[in-house]
Amino acid sequence: MQQRFSRVFSGSLGAPLIVSLLAAVGALSGACSGPLHVTSGFSPHSPPTAGVAAALAVRHDRPPELVQNVAPKGDPRLRWTRLDVVLTVLHVQVPRTRRTQMEPVWNHLREDVLDNATALRLQSNGVRVGVGREDWWDAVRTTIDAVEGVRTQALDPLRVPANYPLALELDERPREQTLFFVADDGVLSGETWPHSRNVLRVTYELNLAERDHVRLTIVPEVRQRLEGFKWVRSETGVTQMPNYDGRAFAAAAFAVDLEPGEFLTVAPGPRANLFGLVGGALLVRELDGQCYDSYVFLRADVNHVARGN
Repeated sequence: MQQRFSRVFSGSLGAPLIVSLLAAVGALSGACSGPLHVTSGFSPHSPPTAGVAAALAVRHDRPPELVQNVAPKGDPRLRWTRLDVVLTVLHVQVPRTRRTQMEPVWNHLREDVLDNATALRLQSNGVRVGVGREDWWDAVRTTIDAVEGVRTQALDPLRVPANYPLALELDERPREQTLFFVADDGVLSGETWPHSRNVLRVTYELNLAERDHVRLTIVPEVRQRLEGFKWVRSETGVTQMPNYDGRAFAAAAFAVDLEPGEFLTVAPGPRANLFGLVGGALLVRELDGQCYDSYVFLRADVNHVARGN
């Protein structure tokens, strides 16, 4: 395993903002990596956002203040503070035939981080979730190292502004697909999406009472590129964005609170083998004639920036 893989959850904060759509690639045992791209946030059911270049560009102007300081103007103690999150993502693809060899990973992940109703809903849709700590990572890495044919890809750390969604694109190219999901009422529904891609939309919220705690929200989505563009108003002005259609699958969405040093794991559940079920459609992929399970590891570290007058 390359050294970068072992360090992926201990990189330093303050890394430059990444605007590239394709991250550098790491590999295990000389294997090629699978596709995992970062694109600008998009939700078919929420207001559109500015593009990656505009939203993630390095800002040298004064950011908005979280709390108005009551010190008199000119007071040297007057400070402003900006909080954002550095997101680190590792994508591990495991041959389905080796799935049982990955089971020991779950011995080092907590699966009780969700309430029973949410856990059951995710299980019905083929999604499995766990939270680990950085001091458990060596045991997780050792298990992955022991599996033959694993492919990995590590994104460079991304500094993500508040209220800005990111989409982790798991498809290398558009494809024809019929997707099914199980709603809260237990009813199975399906839709056909020609020429579409699947993504995991990631957003975060900060707990201002405990500033180092982060709530990550993960929403599976399908996106279909339409002809033309649209103009979107943002804080930086008017931005041209591609025109999309799509659906966010609330039935397979969830939110997890992470403490400092914790990381989130998203993987296919036992029902992911069912044809078209949303968990399998996102997290199981055929590459070179072989099926692979995708394990997505995410770590979110709060970044503090404070300066005086």
